[in-house]
Amino acid sequence: MKKLLNDPADVVVEALTGMGLAHPDLIAVDLQARVVGRRGGPVRGKVGVVAGGGSGHEPMHAGYVGTGMLDAACCGEVFTSPVPEQWLAAVRAADGGAGVVLLVKNYTGDVLNADMAVELAELAGGPPIEVVVVADDVAVRDSTWTAGRRGTGLTVLLEKVVGAAAQEGRSLQECAALARSLAGRGGSMGVGLGSPTVPAGGAPTFVLAEGEMELGVGIHGEPGRERIASLPRARSPPPSSSRSWPTSTCGPVTRSCAWSTGSAGRPSWSCTSCTTRSTPSWTGPASGWPGRWWATTSRRWRWPAARSPSCAPTTTSCACGTPRWRPPGCDGDPERNAMADLKSFQRWIGEAAADLTDQADHLTELDRAVGDGDHGTNMARGFGRCAELADHEEFAGIDAYLKKVGMTLVGTVGGASGPLYGTFFLRMAGPLSATADGGAFELGQGLRAGVEGVVARGKAERGDKTMYDALAPAVDAFAAAVARGDGLGDCLAAAAAAAEEGRDATVPLVARKGRASYLGERSAGHLDPGAASAAILLRAAARTLG
Repeated sequence: MKKLLNDPADVVVEALTGMGLAHPDLIAVDLQARVVGRRGGPVRGKVGVVAGGGSGHEPMHAGYVGTGMLDAACCGEVFTSPVPEQWLAAVRAADGGAGVVLLVKNYTGDVLNADMAVELAELAGGPPIEVVVVADDVAVRDSTWTAGRRGTGLTVLLEKVVGAAAQEGRSLQECAALARSLAGRGGSMGVGLGSPTVPAGGAPTFVLAEGEMELGVGIHGEPGRERIASLPRARSPPPSSSRSWPTSTCGPVTRSCAWSTGSAGRPSWSCTSCTTRSTPSWTGPASGWPGRWWATTSRRWRWPAARSPSCAPTTTSCACGTPRWRPPGCDGDPERNAMADLKSFQRWIGEAAADLTDQADHLTELDRAVGDGDHGTNMARGFGRCAELADHEEFAGIDAYLKKVGMTLVGTVGGASGPLYGTFFLRMAGPLSATADGGAFELGQGLRAGVEGVVARGKAERGDKTMYDALAPAVDAFAAAVARGDGLGDCLAAAAAAAEEGRDATVPLVARKGRASYLGERSAGHLDPGAASAAILLRAAARTLG
């Protein structure tokens, strides 16, 4: 796919800068936080409505900031969820004193980062916040073995409906209840005609043969349920093979809204054609809203349909003005008593950053197979920032340094990896806070605390095909080596080897957490990128801390 870009690292900031210049009458852009808010700030006494997500889907979400829709939108890196500080900045930009509704698409990274933001807001005495998770993609089976249905096309409709309700003066509880009602009554399906290309990756996420289309494809290029020959004409419902897919649970239909949207390379008239074919198939009064409301940096159609009284004209048709939608240890042996000091931990992070940068392309290729192809780029960026900390700040001890590393990762990595790796280092700092140096026992306690934090945050278990499959055996191997009386270097070497074995053992597993879980059986046969990056981190620790 051809694009007009400068440096891919600057694409989000440059796009937001241009958006602010194009619509100074409607929006105010905070380039540092990458948040778009309403011009003039929040409206006093009105419920704030906030949405966010990875960039690359424009006009989602920033294009819907304005009267009658969103009060603020936070923009992550391309296809990467916003970090907690961005969600917090968006909340501040939307807080008019009546509370804030966060509309969050159901992706692991989005949910984890938004969840951390709510916790931080509560600790800081921020406004009351209601979180509504949108999970409408019927191509994904909703079960205990997946992260649940993805949040896709229905999100735009929620932004319109909830934004209108807030504009009408409804309370925080009323807006949240309306959002949850509609979120539970809609479904969508993606149809891929071509692959997206993440700017930093530079290559298509997948390849479709000429005359082939993919049903149930994800908005980041995640593989769909099946590939078929391209249909000769738009029609609804989709081909018979997809009729056995899970469907949305809707109540009695009194009014329905059919919504078709295209993306880059897909003209609006194709969406209009889809609406012409799909709207008559619904029973009861219907409204059709064709248009390019969502983009995936690829050529794609999406047919969401909401069946709900919430979709009434009195709410959805409220006048609004946005850029897109305008009206109209052991003793004795010195080796066994070896300690890792602050400088050793700083060398660890520096070498880990170098290794992750060197292997960024490899990690990205792994992620393309089961995710959205940004893991290598995100990890290299986040740990690169951490490696710079030692040059610019003084730290009182190992614990202070690890806490700073954790918060830096939370603020720079994005996706699910940011909160998970950030939590790892934040929790790891605890057992090391009482000592200036880290021996084998103290470091083992720190590693275990970090891994337990990852489990608490991500709810993963062994065999789920995640970073935990590398971290868990590493911590166990480290503890076993400490119990044998091995020195710090041997303990770390054992942990690194166990992590690499755990990493390799993810290949035959079927993913049950994260974006890879959406692939179901198709995730088997691929190495998990999170486990791969965890193994890189522990191998760097073995070289520097021992």
